[in-house]
Amino acid sequence: MQGGGQGPLSYLRRSHGGEVVVRLKNGIELVGRLTSFDDMMNIVLEDAKERDLRTKEIVRSVGTLFIRGNNVLFITLEE
Repeated sequence: MQGGGQGPLSYLRRSHGGEVVVRLKNGIELVGRLTSFDDMMNIVLEDAKERDLRTKEIVRSVGTLFIRGNNVLFITLEE
């Protein structure tokens, strides 16, 4: 993507250090603080928690988590 810096990596740069929601291709949704990422959209979340898709309640705490970019369906800012 060219111009204006509106690509996915630009979004991750703006989100760095903030709370994000990551939905994986297998349907798992994780919430945590984005601490690191690379050009392949591999990401590291700290204080990560898995939450139920319907109720948005925390299912379990998983701590620090490395997620391979090819498993990510989407990333968004936490509400």
